[in-house]
Amino acid sequence: MKVSIQVVIALTFINICGAQNLVMNPSFEEHFRCPTNFSTSNRDFVLPGWRSVNYGTPDYYHQCSMGDCDVPFNWAGESNAHGGFGYTGIYLWNRPTSKPRSYREYIQGELTEPLKKGKRYKIEFYFKLASYSVYTVDRIGLLLSDSSFTYPDDQVIPQRPTLSLIRNEPFTKSGWDLAEMEYVARGGESFVTIGNFFDNLTTQFTQLDNRKGKSPMLTGSAYFYIDDVAVLPLDPDPVPQPQPLLWTDGQEIKPEETYILKNIQFEFDRFVLLPVSFPELDKLVKILTGKSDWKAELNGHTDDVGSEEYNLELSRNRAQSVVDYLKSKGISGDRLTTHGYGKLRPLVVAKDDASRFLNRRVEVRFLK
Repeated sequence: MKVSIQVVIALTFINICGAQNLVMNPSFEEHFRCPTNFSTSNRDFVLPGWRSVNYGTPDYYHQCSMGDCDVPFNWAGESNAHGGFGYTGIYLWNRPTSKPRSYREYIQGELTEPLKKGKRYKIEFYFKLASYSVYTVDRIGLLLSDSSFTYPDDQVIPQRPTLSLIRNEPFTKSGWDLAEMEYVARGGESFVTIGNFFDNLTTQFTQLDNRKGKSPMLTGSAYFYIDDVAVLPLDPDPVPQPQPLLWTDGQEIKPEETYILKNIQFEFDRFVLLPVSFPELDKLVKILTGKSDWKAELNGHTDDVGSEEYNLELSRNRAQSVVDYLKSKGISGDRLTTHGYGKLRPLVVAKDDASRFLNRRVEVRFLK
């Protein structure tokens, strides 16, 4: 595959500027191989995100080609791409020969995600009459469908287009033209199909005599280039509301308030954390990670057993053990402070074991 620096730059530009476009490969820049000739089978039309949906034979053009499918000069005419360096080509109408036939070609592309019910979207694509096309027509359309489909013939697809552009006069504009509409999704639409969804009896056509003889395959046909297909969301997704941080007892966590760390246990009469404490401390790590602008003050407390001096030292060391654990999990020490209050601030003023158990604790206060 021949790849140019221009193609890489173009792809980068498209990815940046078309980030909202839900159509895969919307400007036909990505390809498995450079085209060398027009398609003679529907299997010849193979592009990332795109396919033929019947036995018609869409064509691919790109500046990397060295043959009849070059850009801007190719077998169907002369045209630069509307955007980038590639485009596709399809027959919208053919003059019937031996029997009434309505030969049609369609291209079908996939969306990056299904459309959301009730949401508004901008649907658009650019089309251009090939300069060697001897005939032109008055209509072109786009169908949005929930799923991909295939028809075992090369005739009109029996489906009603979502976007149907029908002019009072057939298309004769020399440059690129735009088909567009605003669309409210039913929900689930995942594919776009472009072509002429009307038969020859309904389609109005006009012969352009000055184009005869330029391409034998276009003497009885209306042939158009397609480029820059887009499905653009118009309604922004609702901004998710931040969920309040909740403490283990269900109350909302707020700065300048004090919370008791539950299930924080140490070795008897020491400040070595027991493994049973780690799940609770990991919750604290998660809170401080999510609130990177918050600081935390860890306060240690003991029961009334022992001297005041001893309990002050023990409470400080236990608060520091919690800080050391938080630091080991990536929380900066600059955000953490400790205090030891010993037995000076009991939760319950009593001498029984249950009260003493409640008074032996580590508390945290969050600071902004």
